[in-house]
Amino acid sequence: MRVEVTPRAEKVVERVRAEGRDELVMILGTGCCDSTAPFLYDHFYPGSDVVRVGTVAGVPVHAHAWLARLYTDDGGLVIDVDDGVPNDSFSLESEYDCRFTLRTAPAESPDASSRSRSRAR
Repeated sequence: MRVEVTPRAEKVVERVRAEGRDELVMILGTGCCDSTAPFLYDHFYPGSDVVRVGTVAGVPVHAHAWLARLYTDDGGLVIDVDDGVPNDSFSLESEYDCRFTLRTAPAESPDASSRSRSRAR
């Protein structure tokens, strides 16, 4: 699974950290209502059935193994932010009326290596 991150998503993670949250972790695939939406937590154990798929602003990003297997052969996923979303989530960014979201990454093209991308690692 390849995970990329937008600059906007990085800024939101940095804002959460600046507000005093520590030991942050982002997890993909834990929401009971939001399914595979990214969730940002502090002091959270993601479980034994996850794999690390990248980082966002220094915060580890984990996905459930079943989800990571679904995206092994394609363009991957992009962690982004939607603004103006009601504060109805346990994810820490919801305090700022925004939510992390996953988007499908564009398929790689022959000239993709010449483009700049912020890739989570």
